[in-house]
Amino acid sequence: MKRDALRVRLVKTNYPYWGSHTAFNAMLPRFSDSFRVTMREVSMRRQPPSVSERLLQPWLRRQRLQEYAAADLRAEISLLLSSLFSATDIVMFLDAEHSLLFLPRWLRLTGQVRRPPKIAAMFHQPPSVLAQIINLDVARQADRVVAVAPAQADYFARSMPAERVATILVGVDTGHFTPGSARRDQGKFRCLSGGGWLRDYGAVWRTAELLAKEPEIEFHVVGPPVAPPAALTNVIVHRGIPDAALLDLYQNCHALFLPLQDATANTFLLEGSACGLPIVSSELPSLRAYFPGEEAILVKDNDPAVFAHVLRELQRDSGRRRHMSACARQRALQLSWERIVPEYERLFLALAGV
Repeated sequence: MKRDALRVRLVKTNYPYWGSHTAFNAMLPRFSDSFRVTMREVSMRRQPPSVSERLLQPWLRRQRLQEYAAADLRAEISLLLSSLFSATDIVMFLDAEHSLLFLPRWLRLTGQVRRPPKIAAMFHQPPSVLAQIINLDVARQADRVVAVAPAQADYFARSMPAERVATILVGVDTGHFTPGSARRDQGKFRCLSGGGWLRDYGAVWRTAELLAKEPEIEFHVVGPPVAPPAALTNVIVHRGIPDAALLDLYQNCHALFLPLQDATANTFLLEGSACGLPIVSSELPSLRAYFPGEEAILVKDNDPAVFAHVLRELQRDSGRRRHMSACARQRALQLSWERIVPEYERLFLALAGV
């Protein structure tokens, strides 16, 4: 006898700088017909809070819930009502640092009315950040905590049963992010950086400075939160570029150069890998989980002298670049949403007891 489709509601923070193919924006169509999955997006824009929300803010500060906002409260109220008046099997918060606070407790109070849905909560920040912005008591109320890197899973397993913590790596849309044409081997050696959160732009600028006298190497940087020093004429900054222009940069640069202060998953690295970019980044446990092979060169302590040496060698050795490019694309295919979404499906079936 064929069972009914499992009803899953996903809650996602709407990051305005994400493109339509970035990370979880591309996940929904990959679920099989055995799952009826809908997604609710919660705005990141800080709207003026109501009177009741203003009264709540001092309590939120005491709970160390820095990212929770008025839009998140409204989303949880809506989820409660929909759970009461329409059948839902699973509610999954894809950005639980932002959006999870009350719903598990509310659902327990209404459990006598109908069978409440199971709650899964995914977190994205590394332990160094999580310790400052979340309340572990809130996380422990979820039926399953989902980590996106092993170091995160270890962090949660220290304060809750390990069997209630799952690790699922973030996927990438390998149908949209693909290697480009042969133009990549023409012109200067182009190193691509971008984004803002937990980036080490000090290391980027110092590396560019060390390579300033080598005119065949240049740096392209997408949306940095800080401008490069004016003296760095080998750095080109791109701001407010559309999805197509970002894809063009991925496809026509030679290396993805992204020093990081800390990390779990990083969509910029995943998209660049899918486009066949060799990765030069930081030696961090989470990055080793995502890029364990010859697709990446990971440098300890973000040493600009080492970064400069690596980039110089890649510029000179086209054979190694091509090998790393092929490895990067192969690793991205292993992390494609077509391969990652079945892991979510198995998680949902386990939570639902199917």
